[in-house]
Amino acid sequence: MAIGAIEMQGQILRTQDYASIKAQEDTKSEVNQADIHNARQTEEVRQFNRVSGTQQSNRGANDGNAADQGSNQYTGDGGAKRREAREARARDGKVLLKAVEHIDIQG
Repeated sequence: MAIGAIEMQGQILRTQDYASIKAQEDTKSEVNQADIHNARQTEEVRQFNRVSGTQQSNRGANDGNAADQGSNQYTGDGGAKRREAREARARDGKVLLKAVEHIDIQG
């Protein structure tokens, strides 16, 4: 049994739809590039605003870590205890020898 050639006839309906699809496929790379550019530009603007936001400080607000003290008050003694301890050691009069480690080679 032999199979002969089959002839088919067809017609593409609504060729304007295929033309618009073909045009969209042709411009897809350009559209993708424009999308990437827009996303990059938006990200740059967001980064710029984020950096600018850190430059704004709350200088008028008193919300530091030391909740009990504020308004230019210092809780320390300015190192007076350290100075007194150093002066007491100086008045002590003791002389401490440091360990001397050296090798004397005569030859």
